[in-house]
Amino acid sequence: MLPRTPLWPEPVRRIALLGGESSGKTTLARALADALHTLWVPEYGRELWEQVRRTLTPAELVQVGRTQVEWEREHAARAAAQGARWLVCDTTPLTTLQYCLADHVNAPAELQDLAAQPYDLQVLCEPDFVFVQDGCRRDDDWRRAQHDWTVAQLAARGVVPLVVQGPVQQRLALVLAAVSRLEAAALETEHTPS
Repeated sequence: MLPRTPLWPEPVRRIALLGGESSGKTTLARALADALHTLWVPEYGRELWEQVRRTLTPAELVQVGRTQVEWEREHAARAAAQGARWLVCDTTPLTTLQYCLADHVNAPAELQDLAAQPYDLQVLCEPDFVFVQDGCRRDDDWRRAQHDWTVAQLAARGVVPLVVQGPVQQRLALVLAAVSRLEAAALETEHTPS
């Protein structure tokens, strides 16, 4: 299992965006990063797939998970240095685990551990608009299967995500409201006598 000590610079907190292909994660990641005056972490698995254009092996998918987490650490350090309080993650190793299970039936223990890391806010993007094929994606049936799998995985892990739908401005408003609630709760906790 991953160590339980903080791996990311304080006070940076992480927002994870989850959902199937073509569910608006990258668009929302950019909008959130702008609104929160911070950085967003791109999806390494997509970058690697665009280079090799074939099904990734389990070992490569473990490396994707490792790299995604390392990118989060690097971006969090840069965000902290800029005075940002939040970091936006355009995916997590949970998505990488899904590809591994779908393509290879089983997943290495390390990838399962990487997929279990916590986030401060997990946002599930509904696939509620027309599927856009950009040459890297599978199809709309796969997008729906990804969404359903993610819903089930989060429930099994005891995670209640913030579900967002509709146009990007509507999604952005929902996430920013959740961020405000989390920040208010953190301030209240800091000022509550123990």
